[in-house]
Amino acid sequence: MSKVYRRVLEACWGLGLICTLASVVVRLLTLQYKLGVTARGGMILAAVFFLGALATGEARKTLPPS
Repeated sequence: MSKVYRRVLEACWGLGLICTLASVVVRLLTLQYKLGVTARGGMILAAVFFLGALATGEARKTLPPS
């Protein structure tokens, strides 16, 4: 089970970083008008992934020792 938590944590963290970088690129290159997306939406999605990573880390700490 610990491996599952670690994989989820890595996935959430990685996706959060990707969303953060994508939001910065969208903002800097002003692609928001061409793509129909906003940097704010990407940052909110990144925050959700980072909170998921934090929650996964905390859930892993509460597991009983095996």
